Amino acid sequence: MDAEAVIAASAACAVLLIVVALLLVTEARRDRDLAARLRSLTRTGAPPATATATGRRAALSVFSRIGEVLRNRAILSERDLLDLERTVAAAGFNPRRAVSTFIGIKVTMFVLVPAAAFAVASIEGGGNELIAIVIGAVVGLMGPNWALGFMRRSYMAALRRGLPDAMDMMVVCAEAGLGLDSAVARVARELAGSNRAVAAEFALLAYELKVLPDRRLALTRLAERAPIDALQRLAGTLAQTFRFGTPLAQALRVLANESRQERMLRLETKAARLPALMVLPLILFIMPCLFIVLVGPSVVTLSERLGG
Repeated sequence: MDAEAVIAASAACAVLLIVVALLLVTEARRDRDLAARLRSLTRTGAPPATATATGRRAALSVFSRIGEVLRNRAILSERDLLDLERTVAAAGFNPRRAVSTFIGIKVTMFVLVPAAAFAVASIEGGGNELIAIVIGAVVGLMGPNWALGFMRRSYMAALRRGLPDAMDMMVVCAEAGLGLDSAVARVARELAGSNRAVAAEFALLAYELKVLPDRRLALTRLAERAPIDALQRLAGTLAQTFRFGTPLAQALRVLANESRQERMLRLETKAARLPALMVLPLILFIMPCLFIVLVGPSVVTLSERLGG
């Protein structure tokens, strides 16, 4: 395969990956903004739907239907579906809707990307159609997983950044006399503008605390949905508070101090890694400039005298 065919295939794969990422981000935003839109609908009526939003919903519905058909045919095992639901939930999506959409996108890319690569290779010629199909199949099969993994890492990083602030706010709410349900809902409202990931998790927790018969089940679902040590400790501590009746404010204060210390340790670890990370840029970019500035005039003068 010549260079032009490789560039064309890479461009087609990149465009498809960008489309998948945009669709997944749109689905996440729709899940996170559902409560706010419902509140606005009850106050002001239904907003007019734009053509872009209608097209996105139509595309997502097509992928969702494809995924539902494949899911109902038991192509994936129960264990694989459970792992996929946990991964999707850890990326900030609603697993009930996003899993089917993800399966549909993955199957569509697995079919379209090799077809596009084969068409490009056939137009360019050279007899590399089989290699193009194999590369396209790998990209189509693994591309959605790469995009989902990137969004999952971003979502988890946002959770880690915002949890200490959420813990401090919960301490303030508990000391002010609010119950757990009211404190969690208040934290979700206050952090909606600064950290959407933490606000979405706490809003879902507040909803599950109200509708589930056992509050400890809601806390268990929170720990399973976002596998972060701070959230798991929060779920365990609150479950023990419900069981043994320990003071809520004191337990939250301890968790807030621990989360602050963990964030300071992460920052100190990153600061300690800076000297090692600066070695390569120092050698590649700074040292050559220093040699040119310091030794360059001497080399020029010596070459002129020896040449004369």
